[in-house]
Amino acid sequence: MIPRFILVVPILMLGMAGCAVRQPVLSHAEQAERAWLAQLSERGWRLTGRIGVRGGQGNWHGGLQWVHRADGETLTVSGPFGQGGVKIQIRGEWIRIRYQDGQIRESFQPEVLLEEIIGVRVPIKALHYWVLGLPVPGVTPARLQYNPLGRLQRLRQQGWQIEYLEYTAVPSGALPKKIVLTGPEGVVLKLIVDRWESGVESRSA
Repeated sequence: MIPRFILVVPILMLGMAGCAVRQPVLSHAEQAERAWLAQLSERGWRLTGRIGVRGGQGNWHGGLQWVHRADGETLTVSGPFGQGGVKIQIRGEWIRIRYQDGQIRESFQPEVLLEEIIGVRVPIKALHYWVLGLPVPGVTPARLQYNPLGRLQRLRQQGWQIEYLEYTAVPSGALPKKIVLTGPEGVVLKLIVDRWESGVESRSA
């Protein structure tokens, strides 16, 4: 007869494994879409569109050009907030903001400085994944909802809910066109993408 404690150990181990956070099981369509988006993120991309912010200390809208490359982000915001144009460069934990009048501000606390400037604290490191329709890797979302084509329809992660209201066709697939991001305390960011470009790694921002 096998001692009872020997049988109990594997049962306990299975129970512990069941308590671990489980990654969602993706269909073939979802896996293919996720792989293509990850490859696009590595190659770099550029979007041109419009952004609006409501809540926190901010309530504004303006034009947006965003270039994502392997070394970081470059965003140019125009309109009421930008006062004609503000260029934001983010490289790891470093951020630089250049105003149209030539004034420059730099910080190693990018989220803190951005909150001071735009009135809303945003999860900078997550945004370049979310705008593509990708969850941040290594962080399990509380909820993922896909449409029948395997594209994200709704994502909840890091205290934010991201809704993908519309996609637009691009070579090799489709990318989000209308996105609504709702954060803590009712902060809402709306993004409408007029144009996507891929493969900007070697281009200047």
